[in-house]
Amino acid sequence: MKKILLLATGGTIASRETEHGLRPTLSAGDMRAAIGAKGGVIEVMDLLSIDSTNIAPTHWQTVARRVADVRTDYDGFIVTHGTDTMAYTAAALYYMLENIDRPVVLTGSQRPLGRDGSDAEQNLRLAYEAACSDFAGVCVAFGGRLIHGNAAKKMYSLADDAFRSIGRAEVDLSAPSAPSAPFRLHDALDERVAVIRLYPGMKPITIDAHIASGYRGIILEGYGLGSVPGDDAEESFLPSLDRARTRACTVVLTTQCIYDGADITRYEVGVRAAELGALSGGTLPIEALYVRLMQRLAETPEGETVKSLEKNSGEPR
Repeated sequence: MKKILLLATGGTIASRETEHGLRPTLSAGDMRAAIGAKGGVIEVMDLLSIDSTNIAPTHWQTVARRVADVRTDYDGFIVTHGTDTMAYTAAALYYMLENIDRPVVLTGSQRPLGRDGSDAEQNLRLAYEAACSDFAGVCVAFGGRLIHGNAAKKMYSLADDAFRSIGRAEVDLSAPSAPSAPFRLHDALDERVAVIRLYPGMKPITIDAHIASGYRGIILEGYGLGSVPGDDAEESFLPSLDRARTRACTVVLTTQCIYDGADITRYEVGVRAAELGALSGGTLPIEALYVRLMQRLAETPEGETVKSLEKNSGEPR
């Protein structure tokens, strides 16, 4: 008999109408009742009760530490969460719960539990199925899909099938997924990271302003494969990237495109940026890149830049 812990954090799934709109009010016990599990044990804990718009990195640490504290007491975990920042929290747990040896499954809904036509019960039951499986790792269960924690992206603001997997295949519960190393809670984060989206006419001083403000990391969402304006542009970004390196600010170049990822080895504008210390975000969605850079910066001494986003070897997974 599987023993599952359901951690509630709020979100639409737990919301009810108020005079100012939807607000989380339902409990973890309400989530458990909706699953209607038979043949298993679901224990519950109300960890947070907030709209996921209000989620911050400290909340990621709260969830990760709770799972780590009781990891061996349960066969799996379900985390109910608002959809707006679910992909960020999923990525955070994916990297913080390093080599987790059991399922940690995030889910939520586009309409509150109990409302006519709600997708909540379907998603909760999918999450329960995944939490009772032999899968080891962090994933999102939503709209009939199971998505690895560092690949999830919310693509639709209202549709039931809101999330997609970016850069890797969806979770196959029948495939072996046992970790290759011991579990480790890896919860240190350096929050001095900015995400900047490039647009035509943007001034390089935008980068310099963030460096001057004390940011240790900048993720620049460039064009195409991650390109930024070079020497042929009216204002090249290359001098700003050089100043970032001098000031020990790590710059990661990613793409505004959803699929196929960044590759700064193909075009001169990318190669020149790499020569100045810029890293490529590869195929990771921005949500995962943001968390990963905060984590890598926390491991990197002040005054030094991150040399690689890679987890161990290969791409930054």
